Amino acid sequence: MAMGGADVAWASDPLGAMGVNPAGLGFLTRAELDLGGVGGFVSGTFDKSGVSHGNLDSSMVGLPEGAFAMPIAKTPVVLGISFVPESGQLANWHYQDPPGGLGGATSYGYQQNMSEILALRSAFGIGVQINPQWSVGASVGGTYQQNRLTAPYTFQNLSPSPGANGAKTTLTLDTEGHGWNAMVGVIYKPTPNLQFGVSYESETQVTANGAATGDPSLQFGAPQGTIPFHYDASVKTVLPQQVRFGASWKVAPEWRLTGQIDWIDWKDAFNNLPLTFTHGNNPAVNGVIGANFHETFPLSWQSEFVYRTGVEFDPTENLALRMGYSYGGSPVPNSTLTPTNAAILENTFTCGVGYHWKDYSIDFAYQYDLPETQNIGTSGLLGGQYSNSSIKVSAQTFALTAGVKF
Repeated sequence: MAMGGADVAWASDPLGAMGVNPAGLGFLTRAELDLGGVGGFVSGTFDKSGVSHGNLDSSMVGLPEGAFAMPIAKTPVVLGISFVPESGQLANWHYQDPPGGLGGATSYGYQQNMSEILALRSAFGIGVQINPQWSVGASVGGTYQQNRLTAPYTFQNLSPSPGANGAKTTLTLDTEGHGWNAMVGVIYKPTPNLQFGVSYESETQVTANGAATGDPSLQFGAPQGTIPFHYDASVKTVLPQQVRFGASWKVAPEWRLTGQIDWIDWKDAFNNLPLTFTHGNNPAVNGVIGANFHETFPLSWQSEFVYRTGVEFDPTENLALRMGYSYGGSPVPNSTLTPTNAAILENTFTCGVGYHWKDYSIDFAYQYDLPETQNIGTSGLLGGQYSNSSIKVSAQTFALTAGVKF
C-alpha cells in the first residue's frame, strides 16, 4: 500500500505473495508469518439542489489479514496460506429521499442509504523457484461474501411483472454466500537488481442467500407501515478478473523504484446485479409483483486500467521509507450512478515506513484517495430521483503489519 500498490514484481513476503503474486513464494528461503489489519474511513456529500443534501458516515471500519509461508526442505517448493480482504466496499449515507417512483412524486423522507459488499478470501498457495532468475506460483481461494442494502429502492427490470417497473419501496436486504477463484503468477529476475512480475486473478462468482424486507405503502397511497413484506432473497455478484504487470528496480543500494499496471474487468463483472425474491408473505404485494420474481439492477460499469508507481528509500540498514501514487478512472457511468455505488475515486497518494530487526519486522502504510466529484445529468435509472445531482467522496486508509521469520 505504501508504494501505491505496486507490488506484483516484488511480493517479497507471504502477505504480498498471497495477495497479488504467488510467484513471490518461490523466492522465500525461510518460514515467515505476517499478521496485520487494514482499516479506514470515507467522507462524502450528496447534493440535489433544493431537494436533498446528505453526508457519508465517516466511522472507522477495519478488517484483519494474515499469511504464512513455509519452504519444503530440500525442494524448490514453498507453500502458503492466507486470509486477505478482497473487497470492503461500504457506503452509509443519510439524506432526504428525493421524489421518484411511479408518478415521480414518492419520497420516504429522511432515510439511511447503506450498501455493503464485503469479501474475505482464504487461500492456499504454492510457489516454485525454477532457477535463480525465475519463479512461478499459483493459489486457490475460497471467498466469503456479505451483501447488504438498506435504502429506498426503485424496481428496474421486474420479471414476470414488468408493469410494476418504476415502483418505489423501502428495502432492507441481507445476504451472504461463498465462492472461489484462482491466481497464477510469474516473477523474472534478469539481474540481481531488476525484477518483472505478472499475475492473473480469475473472477469470483458468488450467490448470496438471505432475506429481504420492506414497505411500499407510500408508493400506493397508503400510510407508511401498512403494506410490509418479507421475501427470501438471493443476489448473484461477480468480483472482477484482474491482470497485473509490473517492475521493481533497485537503482542504488538505498533506492528502489516500482511501477505497475492493473487491468480490472468491471465491464463483465458489474454489468448488472441479478436478484431473486421468493416466498413473499404479503398477498397485496404478491398481487402486484408476484410471490416469486426476478429483478435485474443495471450497473453498466466499464473496465479500467490502474497505473501505480512507488519509491522506497533505506536511510539505514533497518529502516525503509516509502511513498507512491496510483491513478484509475471511475468505472461508474453517470447513467447508473447513485450514492450507494459511488466507487468514483481516481487519484491516490500513499506513504509509509517499515522497520526490521533480526527476524522481526513491522510496516505501516497510509493511503489518501483525493476527493472526486461526479455529476449526474439525466439518470438512466427508472424513477428519476438521482437526475441533476452530484456526489463527492474521498477516503483515508491505514494498514499495519507485523512479521516474523522462523
